[in-house]
Amino acid sequence: MRQFFLKFQILFEAAILLATIALVYIVIQPFHERWDMTQDKIYSLPQSTLGVLRDLKGQKIDTLLFFQQDDPARQGLEIFLKECRRHHPEFHYDFYDPNRRPQLARKFNVTDSKTVIFRSGDREERLVAPTEEGFTNAFLRLLHPKDLDVCFVTGHGEVVLEDEATGGYLQFRDTLQGYNAKIHAIVLTRDHVPDACQVVVVGGPRWDLTPEEFADLDKAFNAGKGVLLLIDPMDPGAGQAFIEYVRKYGVALGQNVIVDKKSRMVGGDFLMPLVSRYLVTHPVAKSMKQATFFPLVRTVQPSTDVTPGLEVMPLALTGEGSWAESDLPGMENGTAVFDMKTDIAGPLSVAVAVERKQAVGGRMIVVGDGDFLTNGYLSLSGNKEFGLNMIRWLASDDRFMDVKRPELRFKPLLLDTPHRAQLMFVLIGVYPFFFLAVGGIYLLIRSKTS
Repeated sequence: MRQFFLKFQILFEAAILLATIALVYIVIQPFHERWDMTQDKIYSLPQSTLGVLRDLKGQKIDTLLFFQQDDPARQGLEIFLKECRRHHPEFHYDFYDPNRRPQLARKFNVTDSKTVIFRSGDREERLVAPTEEGFTNAFLRLLHPKDLDVCFVTGHGEVVLEDEATGGYLQFRDTLQGYNAKIHAIVLTRDHVPDACQVVVVGGPRWDLTPEEFADLDKAFNAGKGVLLLIDPMDPGAGQAFIEYVRKYGVALGQNVIVDKKSRMVGGDFLMPLVSRYLVTHPVAKSMKQATFFPLVRTVQPSTDVTPGLEVMPLALTGEGSWAESDLPGMENGTAVFDMKTDIAGPLSVAVAVERKQAVGGRMIVVGDGDFLTNGYLSLSGNKEFGLNMIRWLASDDRFMDVKRPELRFKPLLLDTPHRAQLMFVLIGVYPFFFLAVGGIYLLIRSKTS
């Protein structure tokens, strides 16, 4: 018996030694493995993300993340990135501080911190202030590449694309190009709407279009293209053609300017309302988490007259303390005040989406301001995200997927009296007796073999 226990002790010590060596090997090797023992798998990648990564199997993805060195968001993001690499061996990532690598940041046209660039083959996608849902949809766009052509109408005093000044669209153009969009400037009387254009933008015109040019926009809409109208407030009597044009699409374009005194509290201006209410059921606004600022904006609301076959929905609303001021001369003189008879109290819609549902047709968005996408305001809060979301929806770029991570829920253990008694019996009686019996048997064997 004694020889048997000696042999057992040698085998046990050998097993302990091998386990120690294996543990040391695992620690020193660059090996990443996690086990999510939660019931709802809240610390694992969602199934939608795993599905896209599986479909990208064999496709190399290089990810460049431009974050400042001391950004606390890097640590949590790296855990997510390691999980992506574990499920997709060809996924590689590197962090770069744009302040320490300015040449690299300029090379990739990185102007915002927390910018992520995905490169796969000749395709490139980018995110700003990324979320897990943003990563998943960037993977989805790499899986299903698609070219996007956006045409900006010129010839009516619109905002200039190449203008580097505060009032130009140069940064918005560069942003769209960073998302694989091709930008074109067109003159409707000469070019009409080219077949290649998926989205037509009329950005901040100073005077009306001609009936023939409006007919070109109608033709583009009926052909399934997207039309984006960014119509600033105009002088009294001006812009009547735009009012009449959008009315037939079920949109009421107000002849007013929105005043919001609460904007001053967040660093804005009375005439730059803070917009933080969005229609979360619409693809354009559902992902919006930040407020948007619209400098000098007019109301754009669904018309009271229902247009058959068209779905007209407001996208963004001002706050409770805002109102639509119709006394434009008085406002310029600084004497305008809220008038219950002529003005409209908030919340007020500043952007409306139109979509034809019953037949083949396009999409349209009308916004009461064109300056919120200019160089001076594009990077302000959620302006850039709102502009990009509009362009993608108008282009029918439906490469979007909801990513819902299970939430950690508090589930207390509630036991009735019989079950509580059973639990106490097991913890206080069975477990101590079991270990006491095992220890007694061990001591008995040791006393007989020594």
